[in-house]
Amino acid sequence: MLQIVMPDMDYNELLYTDEELLHEIAEGSQEAFKLFYRRYWEEMFVTATNALRNKEDAADVVQDIFLSIWNRRNELDIRESVAAYLHTSVRYRCIHYIEKNITRHDYLVHLADVAVSFSHPNAEINLQLKELEQTIRNSIARMPPKMQKAYKLSRQEHLSYKEISNSMSISVETVKKHIQHALYFIRKDLPPYTLVLIIVIILFFS
Repeated sequence: MLQIVMPDMDYNELLYTDEELLHEIAEGSQEAFKLFYRRYWEEMFVTATNALRNKEDAADVVQDIFLSIWNRRNELDIRESVAAYLHTSVRYRCIHYIEKNITRHDYLVHLADVAVSFSHPNAEINLQLKELEQTIRNSIARMPPKMQKAYKLSRQEHLSYKEISNSMSISVETVKKHIQHALYFIRKDLPPYTLVLIIVIILFFS
């Protein structure tokens, strides 16, 4: 199994073009793969993090892409620039990740909440984002007081369940239930175009 261990900095690596590294990778060179990994990992990780807003999920996506490149090294045929190919790979892999994990921890609610912070030159997308933001606000406003407070402390003040528990003088389990119910409260109000809108943002604006 391929073990990715970042090598010490070697300025000679700057002499290798992407094409030369890919040729060596196709020949089975793990050293070339490590250099390629180091060259592009951070850039891909930033793109994935911007799309998913979760560093652990982003790292998983980028790792999967590099493992796929290694596993397909003998058949890989990149006809565009390598950077463009990898950027596109990250965006489409992020979309697949969202679709696969859409119900995990109410992933759609989390991304919808993030999406409303975007601003784009496209007037129609901006209008949909404003509508989405208002939908979320209306959902929060209709929550029972304790549920609403727990949700705001979690999402807006970024407090842990334990900190919320102490602040509200309730058990951690009760906090978890408030948050779970709040997420369901929002999810059922989200318009049907929410996932499509998020995908558009990732594809064209990340």
